[in-house]
Parts: sequence; C-alpha cells; structure tokens
Amino acid sequence: MISNTLKAIKATKAKLASLEKKAAAEQRKRIVNLHKDAGFETREDLIAALQTLGGTPNKGRGRKAKKTTRKAVAKKGPKKRAKRTVITDGLRKNIISALKAGGKGTEVAKRFGISVPSLHNIKKAAGLTKTRKK
Repeated sequence: MISNTLKAIKATKAKLASLEKKAAAEQRKRIVNLHKDAGFETREDLIAALQTLGGTPNKGRGRKAKKTTRKAVAKKGPKKRAKRTVITDGLRKNIISALKAGGKGTEVAKRFGISVPSLHNIKKAAGLTKTRKK
C-alpha cells in the first residue's frame, strides 16, 4: 500500500515537472514576442516606452501613494541609522563620574555619544536613581 502511494507521488512529481517545463517554454515564447504584440518593432523600443511611464504603482486600498521623484531621493539621500556606541567598562565609569560630578543626563548622554535610555540604565545599575514612593 505504501509502495503504491510512493509510486503515485513519483508519477505526480514527474507530471508536475513536465507541466512546469511546458509552462516555462510557453512563457518564454510569449515574452520573446511581447514587443510585437504591443506594436513595437524592437524590444528596446518597448523598454524605452515602459521607462517613460516612470513612477510606482499605487499600492494599498484607496490610499494615495506618496510620490517620490528621483530628484527628491537624490537631494535627501537614504536615511542612515545612528552608529551604535559600544559601552565598555571604562566608558561606564566615566559616565558615572560625570553624573556624580553634577552633569545633567541629556548633556552627559550627548557628550559620551549614547542614548538617554542607555544613560538611565547605567544610572540604575550604579544605584544613582531614587526609588519611587508608593
């Protein structure tokens, strides 16, 4: 019984492979003649016509997609993430001493190139925060 099932699976896989091969051949045939079907003499003419359309399709349900032009992207450039600062033991000691000397949290964070939440975590670990009264 299992061998019959395995034979059926093997036959189905072979049939699927032949159908995929046939579909790929048909698709290639359609793509090769696509420029003629669209009324262009060469593929390059079709590509040039498609490139003049430009823009991106409107995605979503009823929402208008934000139009961005190449000029706008070139002016702004891609957004870059801030480089993460590795907090070493030495840096942690310097931060704690700066806080003990009376430095403000945001000023100390900016001076050492770390985020304010990281600074608060260091303060908490060093015992420099007060506990809330309930």
